[in-house]
Amino acid sequence: MTATERLAAGALVLHGERRRWLLHRPVAPPPGPRPLVLMFHGAGATAELAAGQTDWPRVADREGLLVAFPQGTSRDPAAPPTFRLNPQAWNDGSGRGHTARRATDDVGFAVALIDHLLGAEPVDARRVSACGFSNGASFAFRLGAERPLRMAAIAAFAGHCWVTPARVVPGVPLLYVVGDQDPLNPIAGGEVQTPWGTRERHPAPRESFDRWGAALGFDPARAVARREAGLARWQLGPGPDGVEAEMVVVEGLGHVWPGGPRLLPAKLVGPRSDRLRGAEAAWAVFARHPRAGSY
Repeated sequence: MTATERLAAGALVLHGERRRWLLHRPVAPPPGPRPLVLMFHGAGATAELAAGQTDWPRVADREGLLVAFPQGTSRDPAAPPTFRLNPQAWNDGSGRGHTARRATDDVGFAVALIDHLLGAEPVDARRVSACGFSNGASFAFRLGAERPLRMAAIAAFAGHCWVTPARVVPGVPLLYVVGDQDPLNPIAGGEVQTPWGTRERHPAPRESFDRWGAALGFDPARAVARREAGLARWQLGPGPDGVEAEMVVVEGLGHVWPGGPRLLPAKLVGPRSDRLRGAEAAWAVFARHPRAGSY
């Protein structure tokens, strides 16, 4: 049986709407409470796709984690979800798409899911982290900004922080990964054409990093830069409370999960790259940042 075949399905009703997720339990978990990772898919994708694309099941089996793959909402709930005609998405605070028009309470869904899993699974409440790709990354930013006491850390891949996080002590550590060949989130910012034919202005990724770093109490202008093979890194912290933020630019990577398959044509999303493996990089941050105190 493959890792994706072992996914358990779950659902809850929130505001009269049925919301679903998939859960990966580790093969041979250690005793005691376990870390929980919420992995949010990109717009147009599904929970199943996120599980197969991101390599989180393999990392979960090795490290003894629980990984939940929540499902976004589609434009037409009565029709089957499809990437182009009926995409599923998250209300990431940008004001875009059907989730903004309907004021979809995705933050409420995420918190309800965390509470459900705290009661149903051996979850360590101090080690609940959020990870996301693209629109899911933007939602991970929003969840960390609006529910910072529930998040141990966040990892955002190829998305933007559309909201302004408040200063909370201790803050929420961040790993932020982008590709320098991403046509949907260009490194310099600018107007882009989405796979759905609309045109949007996307800010430079560094703006998101600086906004989060400032909320952690750092001066973004003092970020420490370093380079290694195919990667450019900017580091803020760690501060006195251990909180830190890191931005990683992967050379030769488009709008593709790092180390994962390219699922759309290169002319839409750019190239894939193995210079970084997304789940491994995120777990390295999550592993060293349990949440201090209670929520």
